[in-house]
Amino acid sequence: MTREERRLFRETEKQLKKTCKELGKRRGWKTIAGTQYQVRGEILYELMVFLRERAGGGMDLMAWCTCKPLALDDIFWKVFQMEEAAASQPFSFHVRGAFTARSLTLDKRRAPLSGPEELESAVEAVFDRAETLAAENPFPDLAAFRARLEAEERPQPLGIILCLLGEGNYPRAMECIEENLARGERGGFSRENGRRSILEDARDYCAARLEETL
Repeated sequence: MTREERRLFRETEKQLKKTCKELGKRRGWKTIAGTQYQVRGEILYELMVFLRERAGGGMDLMAWCTCKPLALDDIFWKVFQMEEAAASQPFSFHVRGAFTARSLTLDKRRAPLSGPEELESAVEAVFDRAETLAAENPFPDLAAFRARLEAEERPQPLGIILCLLGEGNYPRAMECIEENLARGERGGFSRENGRRSILEDARDYCAARLEETL
């Protein structure tokens, strides 16, 4: 980037944060650390909008829309033995917490942006798209969300397992846990300095639930 392009990028980036917050507020979205979010029913929808430098000069507007059932975090915290710690956190922990269930990506977009003069209309279009996606993907229960996870090109094993646990389908959950552990999967989270994976915690949690049903 030239010096002038760098100046324009910084100016546009600053204006983007303000525009997203103002437009989001008018449309019923809240903002946490630059992430827009909205809860519909029991589903948390998140929208991240940011700028990226374009190779050869210029900039692009990036938009990333995701969602997850709030219940998925509750199950995650029970399994990972941090339910009490999570209970003391504000709602924003669902959005910005490092130890939360991963969200499902509904859409990723990248479009060229010439400068600040285009921002309002471009951001309005991003919110329009996010709200359309939220309306098209209501996920009435964990089973519906799990079905979508299972249909992904690269399914999230942990997300599927958490859904099964939340549904109370412990036999299938245990089968899925053991299959993934046998493949060397760890679920992406660990504790005890990395010695204990969340899938091992999920196995123990599931085993305890199965014992309760005997």
